[in-house]
Amino acid sequence: MADVLTETGNYFEIEFKRLKNNVMKYILILTAFVFAFRVAEGQYVQPGQEKSFIEVVGNSEMEIVPNEIYISFTLKERMDGKSKITIESQEAEVKKQLQKAGFNLDKLSLADASSGFVTVKRKKQEVLASKNYVIKVATTKEIASVFEVLDAVEALNADITRVAHSEIEKYRKEVKILAVKAAKEKAIYMLGAIDETVGKPLMIQERESYDDIVPVTRMANMKAMAMEDSQLSAEDIPELTFQKIKLKYSVFARFEIK
Repeated sequence: MADVLTETGNYFEIEFKRLKNNVMKYILILTAFVFAFRVAEGQYVQPGQEKSFIEVVGNSEMEIVPNEIYISFTLKERMDGKSKITIESQEAEVKKQLQKAGFNLDKLSLADASSGFVTVKRKKQEVLASKNYVIKVATTKEIASVFEVLDAVEALNADITRVAHSEIEKYRKEVKILAVKAAKEKAIYMLGAIDETVGKPLMIQERESYDDIVPVTRMANMKAMAMEDSQLSAEDIPELTFQKIKLKYSVFARFEIK
């Protein structure tokens, strides 16, 4: 008899817990429904009371002169007769010449974090290797000095790989601000054409932005030009030139019409 009562008690306990869980689920569902209904009710606008608005797109552009120019080059072991000119000796000479030209060696680094010696060729049982470097400069004058050093040490693949600006984020923010202002100005003159006035902004949405960083254009290698025409004066040699970095940005905006 006691066993029967125990089993009956356990049955009712289990059913009670199941019923309690179901009731809690219904309460949560009902709460969510009531909340959604009140939100929808708050957003409902009665016919005839809708706010009039204007939607516009604001665009802005800015061009800046790069002040970070990255030059990549390769040092490769080579044979001079029976002697090997090692990368270590070439690197030491590059650093020496750069310091002599007034460069901070902190601007010189390996091309990437994993750069190291790379076997490129076997010749008479000797392993010839290469190593890639990058140096950052700021002016066209510094570029010319670097190329002179690299030519002197017979570096390979010397080229300008990319350009940037040290304060690029600041200029990006300025372009965004200009785009928002352009959107409001557009809304003002468009509504002015129909004798209406711009009210408060109802929405401002970012559009995809991008930087148009055009590849570097190097007019000519100064040393090569001088070798081709020994009579060419320094004034006749064109300067290294760069196309500016173009920042573009746009926003989508909605303004209330008063």
